[in-house]
Amino acid sequence: MLHFTDVAQSQKLCDCLASPARVEIFKLILSGEATSLDALAKTMHLTNGAITQHVKKLSGAGLIKLVETPGKRGTAKRCVPITDRIVIDVASIERENENVFDIPIGSFYAATVKPYCAIATVNGWIGERDDPRYFTYPERMRAALIYFNSGRLTYTLPSPAKKGKLTALSLSFEISSKPHGYGHERESEIEFRLNDTVIGTHSVGGEYTDRKGLFAVPALDDVCGYGKYKTIKIDGSGTYFDGIKISAHTIDEFDISSLAFSIAAKNGMALFGNGFGDYDCGIRVKTEHE
Repeated sequence: MLHFTDVAQSQKLCDCLASPARVEIFKLILSGEATSLDALAKTMHLTNGAITQHVKKLSGAGLIKLVETPGKRGTAKRCVPITDRIVIDVASIERENENVFDIPIGSFYAATVKPYCAIATVNGWIGERDDPRYFTYPERMRAALIYFNSGRLTYTLPSPAKKGKLTALSLSFEISSKPHGYGHERESEIEFRLNDTVIGTHSVGGEYTDRKGLFAVPALDDVCGYGKYKTIKIDGSGTYFDGIKISAHTIDEFDISSLAFSIAAKNGMALFGNGFGDYDCGIRVKTEHE
């Protein structure tokens, strides 16, 4: 999979795929219908020279590579796809009046969880599942997945570095109500706190088992593969969850020099981090200033 964290990084890819002919050539290579330069030229009704130029563009964009295979007269070059999936983050631009941080989902300073529960990195489970003791292990900082039946995680948020009044605080994360294999699909009520004040609650969707996440980990194949990307925002007018107002609490009520954020659930929650799920990130914290 190709993953671009901003639009500018994907410029070469976009230029490459701007050509309908290269799109068709890439589709032929992906399907295996034509992979040699000769076969591509015959299928596309193009000269070998034109095919060579298109293949160079596809290779330069990171979509394919050329490998040598035995042929009738020595060796022949064959096109092999490198990726079958492309992800471009289009909303990652940091503006002048903003600070943006990504904090690992395992960087909580307090965890009170009850089984079923588990924590895992991209290399597999930390300790044994359904044992809350492993939430204290240092390896948790590399967590790619955390889930629990009921409990709370609390994080220290980065102190805003920008000068001027803090006008908004946003936290975005990939979440689902349950990992696969634990109960039926249902929504879960999630509670959010800022500095130990409940700023709102909202339900999140059930387990998503129809496919693997864009960032799949073989060691975690027996759990839910992805969640939904959600954002809670508190500003001068209230607190919002994906744009829906969930409480009247405003940012002006809080001491911004020391911010702690808690996320809790009573009937199941799965939190996805770097390297697993559909989004290769932890908890994205954004502060806005006047």
